[in-house]
Amino acid sequence: MAGAFLALALGRQGHTVTVYERRPDPRVNAVHTTSMNLGLSERGLQALQRLGLREEITRHVVPMRGRMVHNQDRSLRFSTYGEGGILAIQRHDLGVALIEAATRSSNVRFVFDTRCVGIDKDLPAADFVTDSGQAFTVTPDVIVGADGAFSVVRKHMQRDERADYHQEFLEWGWRELHIPTGADGRHRMADDVFHLWPRGETMMFAHPNLDGSFTCSCVLPFQGPRSFAALRSADDVETLFRSLFPDVLDLVPDIGKVFLDQPTFKLVTTRTSPWHHDGKVVLIGDACHAVFPFLAQGMNAAFEDGLELADSLSAFPDNPRAALSRFYRRRKPNTDALAEMSRENFAELRDTVRSPAVRLEKACDVVLEKALRHRWMPLHAMVTNTTMPYADARQRALRQRRILQAAAATLGVVAAGGLLRRFLR
Repeated sequence: MAGAFLALALGRQGHTVTVYERRPDPRVNAVHTTSMNLGLSERGLQALQRLGLREEITRHVVPMRGRMVHNQDRSLRFSTYGEGGILAIQRHDLGVALIEAATRSSNVRFVFDTRCVGIDKDLPAADFVTDSGQAFTVTPDVIVGADGAFSVVRKHMQRDERADYHQEFLEWGWRELHIPTGADGRHRMADDVFHLWPRGETMMFAHPNLDGSFTCSCVLPFQGPRSFAALRSADDVETLFRSLFPDVLDLVPDIGKVFLDQPTFKLVTTRTSPWHHDGKVVLIGDACHAVFPFLAQGMNAAFEDGLELADSLSAFPDNPRAALSRFYRRRKPNTDALAEMSRENFAELRDTVRSPAVRLEKACDVVLEKALRHRWMPLHAMVTNTTMPYADARQRALRQRRILQAAAATLGVVAAGGLLRRFLR
């Protein structure tokens, strides 16, 4: 996503761009890639708008107006996302649309089935190997590493440098499940919400697809009594789902076998510094700031990266070193804040949405937002429904939480004082 979007943005500015992609061309080989569905929010939509793609991309989305929580007793609880909401889109559909838009520029081309195996950061030069085994080297003006959380470009760029790199895996992983379309060709659950099954140490969530199906992600610990390691047979899987996700049993045919046949994926976040080298190499997207996917912001943040890098190159057309430095300074604080918020939202999704105290805090957020309009805004709304920088959103949310906690403490003191006076009468 990051590479295709950036190629489009730079192509529009007149740069000559070649994208080398290790996977096949998705326009020709519609191979299913296991992936959580992507969530387009306002900042992603604004980025697409700047490139004239908003209308074209939104043909492929399913709007989600809020979150539907599935309780263990099969009851449901809905909470709204507020103005804007989130648009669910499948990775394949978005990738194809971005590639087609980018290649409409004569100065942008894609080379598929080609893997980067190393770079020389000082020339700069990049070494590639095709699926057929052909090796070759290219020598561009600037190399952009948009090659994901396990970036080859990052590894070689930081070699022999005083670079910081932190990689963290959660103790949880995930497997994909698929809820097929109903016999009538329609969705078998509400089709305009994000479905969530929070169960403490485990959870599951589902996004609606245009074809009437749902893409589900089942998140479990790797070890423990209710973990991937404990699920050795189809009966084990059915027992787990009967206990934790009983309403899903009726929606996924042969769930035991299907679940065991799926690969298990890890959840990783990365932080690194610096993101660039001598005006010749730069990282964007997951290559420099992969985050846990629980705020649905990875793609939106990558689009913001693309615009910021394009704007920086435009601001310093004759000084790539200054351009890449500007890009890094402006994005790094925000992606660090996004990493923290994504971690915190994981805990909320799998557990604390069931907590009465947290539900009360969310209810206060809604009341105060309506009463104070945009002077008070829940964190999720700031992240999802605005283009407010992530770092600013996080700081504002922390201030608002301190205000709520102080108000609660004051009310507690007042209530205790009233009880004491009554007792002393």
